[in-house]
Amino acid sequence: MDFDFQPIKKILTSSTLPSYDDFFEILNEASEVLDAERGKAFPYRAPASDGKCGSLLDFHEDDLPLVVIPDFHARPYFLLNILEYQLFEDATVYEAVAAGRLRLLSVGDILHTERGTRDRWGAAHIEFLKEIYTGPSISAEMQEGLSLLCALLKLKKQFPAYVHILKGNHENILNENGGGDFAFRKFVEEGEMCRCFVQEYYGDDILYLMNCVEKGLPLFYFGKRCSVSHAEPMKSFSRQELIDAKQYEDVVRGLIWTNNGEAEEKSARVTVQNLFDARVPKGYLYLGGHRPVQGNYKALQDDFYIQIHNPGKQNIVFVKPDKSINLESDIINVTRKEIL
Repeated sequence: MDFDFQPIKKILTSSTLPSYDDFFEILNEASEVLDAERGKAFPYRAPASDGKCGSLLDFHEDDLPLVVIPDFHARPYFLLNILEYQLFEDATVYEAVAAGRLRLLSVGDILHTERGTRDRWGAAHIEFLKEIYTGPSISAEMQEGLSLLCALLKLKKQFPAYVHILKGNHENILNENGGGDFAFRKFVEEGEMCRCFVQEYYGDDILYLMNCVEKGLPLFYFGKRCSVSHAEPMKSFSRQELIDAKQYEDVVRGLIWTNNGEAEEKSARVTVQNLFDARVPKGYLYLGGHRPVQGNYKALQDDFYIQIHNPGKQNIVFVKPDKSINLESDIINVTRKEIL
């Protein structure tokens, strides 16, 4: 089947907010796709014990290469540069995914810019305190974040078995406390400001659908050469705990919110060992985002857990099925010179 890249590119290069109708359709379709992953056609995602979608993606016998993408944080140009990157001699990333030759995995955190936007967040917060919930500053912020979200979810709809998105701590549009989620603020009151924007600009239906999509996202990727979660695992988890994660507040919190220095000793290795039910293969790594790093990566837990989120770079990790990850050569910067 042929797929047209141009609609995705148009979304990622747009300077306007998604229309209500387009956004509703994309969210509704993405929610249906995620819900369907508990079916027999999707053996990589075992259903949870309550019958809902499980939170573990199991690709440990998969022979396709994988691209792991650290936190997006409202950078639509980052996704565009990834998709247009010439990863193979004969194909871009998008072309390889469309041909079923490559899988993409996002570690989550789609909304809320982190870099170079303190002034905009500050201006948006002034508007917010005046009960102006859809003013120009927050509208500019949400245009970038929601364009990225729409493009990413459209990719998920097009290639459900080849594009995967993990839930991060920023996937909490209702700004809830509970179920492993916490209301978010970093520079100002980003979580509540975004909730109020969506509710006023789009209405409760869109807010509900965004929440449905977030609740349908998995939390853990178990692959042939690496495992991935948004954050460093707070403690070690069993396979069943990872599948049933949404039923346990401490598991969700322990995969999306862990601070540096907070994880139990060897939590990453023991979690992977539980998944293999045997010794962890030599050269195997556990990758995560969440906490910013200097340079391309930071190695923790005896060099087994690798943080890969540098908000000032546009890095991906290229994981080959037949080789261990080389952190010096397999972390690739996809930045294009014209946007430096």
